[in-house]
Amino acid sequence: IPNSAIVEKDFYLIPKEYIVKGGNSSKDGFMRESYGEDGTVTTEFVETTLYSETDTDYYVDTSVLRVGDYICKPDSTDKFPVSKVGTLVGVYNINKGYADFKEITILYANEEYSIVKSNTIYGLSVYDHIVLDASSVDEDDFIYE
Repeated sequence: IPNSAIVEKDFYLIPKEYIVKGGNSSKDGFMRESYGEDGTVTTEFVETTLYSETDTDYYVDTSVLRVGDYICKPDSTDKFPVSKVGTLVGVYNINKGYADFKEITILYANEEYSIVKSNTIYGLSVYDHIVLDASSVDEDDFIYE
């Protein structure tokens, strides 16, 4: 792929034991603690897309949560403050008609192109369509063909 397609993006790192399946679906997400105007504490399910993982953490989009939010651990009183940030290298996949970040693993690179690993869990697959100039789009931009 051309190096102009490669972008670095920041994500929050959330421990794996805090993930839950949400509401009426099997979507992944977290239980965020919220405070009402009268000071009452409630929790709400926040659906999220997982972009990558380590042995202990998931990479979660920064648009879903905010620094200082508290994530509640399922079946426990433990809480985790959202603050830890990690960076992933990737490209914008446009298979669905909008720019969707996908992590890549660079195997080899020169000044113009990079060879990336295909068929990774959170990454690209063969025949995926990508944005050739990552600086020309933002996350979730609709792509008109």
